[in-house]
Amino acid sequence: MMNAFGNTFIYKFSEWVIRISLLNLLWILFTVIGLGFAGFFPATVAMFTIVRRWVKGNADEQIFKSFLELFKRHFLKANMLGYICALGGAVLYWDYLLVKSLSGPFQMVMMLLLVPVAFYYFMVTFFVFPVYVHYDIKLMECFKYAFIIGASYPLRTIYMVFVTFVVYYVTVSFPVLFLFFSGSVWSFLIMRFTYVAFEKVEVRNNRMVEPV
Repeated sequence: MMNAFGNTFIYKFSEWVIRISLLNLLWILFTVIGLGFAGFFPATVAMFTIVRRWVKGNADEQIFKSFLELFKRHFLKANMLGYICALGGAVLYWDYLLVKSLSGPFQMVMMLLLVPVAFYYFMVTFFVFPVYVHYDIKLMECFKYAFIIGASYPLRTIYMVFVTFVVYYVTVSFPVLFLFFSGSVWSFLIMRFTYVAFEKVEVRNNRMVEPV
């Protein structure tokens, strides 16, 4: 009995390792195919969409076929979404450099004002891709819902920052892990955090916005 249980566990574990590593390789491959700047965001959206299906219990689809179809379908909108986030990050970084160049008490006041702005920026950035793949809403509404849901569950943003740091540190320290598990493991953990928040919001608001 224990032998059968152990064999089943090993089989399931191996299956998930292969599934997660294949998804990560596809994420890297399609990012490279898109020369980075054009491939990263649609590849990330495709990855989050597949991971969302796993979280919902659907793990039997053909990963490559689904990834390719999602990459093509969301290519333009995913890049628009991603570069809006990137532009916001660039503005925030420019503001930081500007504040850093100041001196005296005024610098301290401006830095204290910049901290919550940075927190809300990262909060929206962490939630916006899961929101995009979870809800059938307009592109700009993704930012509104990401802000509302993120602000409702600020601790989840802190968890996601911590998870991001841990995944980044571990996978950068071991390049083999980066190749096979960096993006897929990170997106799976982020999707788990956000999916619970989505379910709570949908129950509380009687599913005012239907998920896809």
